[in-house]
Amino acid sequence: MHLAPHAADKVFRDRIFEMAARANAAKAERGARDVIDGSIGILLDDQGEPAMLPAVEEATRRLAVKEVATYAPTAGLASFREDAPAYALGETIDRAPTGCVATAGATGALRLCIWNMLEQDDAFVTHDFFWSPYGAIAKDAMRRLETFPTYLSDHSFNVAGAVEKTAETLHRQGRALLIVNTPCHNPTGIDLSAAEARALRDGLVALAEAHPDKPITLFIDAAYWEFGDEAANQALVEAFCDLPANLLFCMAYTLSKSFTRYGFRTGALIMRHRDAAFVEQLTKVMQTSVRSTWSNTCRLGQAIFSTVYRDPELLTCLREQQREFAAACNQKGSRFAADAKRLGVPLSPYRYGFFATIPSNESEALAERMTADHMYFIPMKKGVRLAFCSIPARQIDGLAEKIARCL
Repeated sequence: MHLAPHAADKVFRDRIFEMAARANAAKAERGARDVIDGSIGILLDDQGEPAMLPAVEEATRRLAVKEVATYAPTAGLASFREDAPAYALGETIDRAPTGCVATAGATGALRLCIWNMLEQDDAFVTHDFFWSPYGAIAKDAMRRLETFPTYLSDHSFNVAGAVEKTAETLHRQGRALLIVNTPCHNPTGIDLSAAEARALRDGLVALAEAHPDKPITLFIDAAYWEFGDEAANQALVEAFCDLPANLLFCMAYTLSKSFTRYGFRTGALIMRHRDAAFVEQLTKVMQTSVRSTWSNTCRLGQAIFSTVYRDPELLTCLREQQREFAAACNQKGSRFAADAKRLGVPLSPYRYGFFATIPSNESEALAERMTADHMYFIPMKKGVRLAFCSIPARQIDGLAEKIARCL
């Protein structure tokens, strides 16, 4: 009675945290060594503790209480709004007018774009393997989610499908928002190559030029930015510099993975467009949405980020440590993918990152069979997601064999 019609059936079952709780209960009962917990996307060391970056810890110690105790400006600290785009966009930072708003993680950036770039009941487009909260965000914002097949038979990213589905929604709605999660796609581990990024750009530019009166937004969900290939990342931002006036490039960056500080809930929405006045308007609009939802973003995370970024020694240490963490995580994923191929275990085309997916039309039942063998993974719409990031290296060997018995 009290709920408005749009809210009455707004219930999201969070399988990720639900399965993580079950895994923790099993570890408490049996001991951590007898449980394989690949449920949640947090990078753990081989002792099962959160992997901490020493450079980030040093930056935290340097901050005075008064630097982090007060509110941050609604749009974010000026230093963070300058540093986050420079960090993410690298050598291309001066190639086009750029704006930035501090957000509640990459999720906050997603919400801002879905809410402000689409009308009620409009659909945004993304790959058919996607992080499940995309659907919850769509429903909460009274928008819809439509998908295209994520990858082709040769395991390449489905660029043509992405452009085709974007065109379909553009013709129907008069505007389009395409969300691509790269690098280290969650939940498959696929990763756009430099050639695929350029092909995506060419397709979207052609679509924009064919319909100059209709706005198109490309949103790159780059939550796992440091775990992919650095050259491919640079090629991606390089590809989306010189764009038509009706094609907007947006990117979500977050400290959760790159600084291994998930609880900070600090990220950035980075916006790039050829018109500086429009970038300023976008920034004001997004700032207003921040104020009307979570009010302002965690000051601590922003201050730590700029402390690291503006100290050459700390920044060098950070990047070295990030590469070490990424290599360790990606090696676990590659080892498992090789074992799965050898044993004939079906697997998404893993390249880099925290996750891979076992495609399945019965993911709920498959995930339950795995829990009977003390393996805790996430059932999703199109398969079961494995989080290598949280599995100790010693448990990777033999994991494919254990999973094969459950198939």
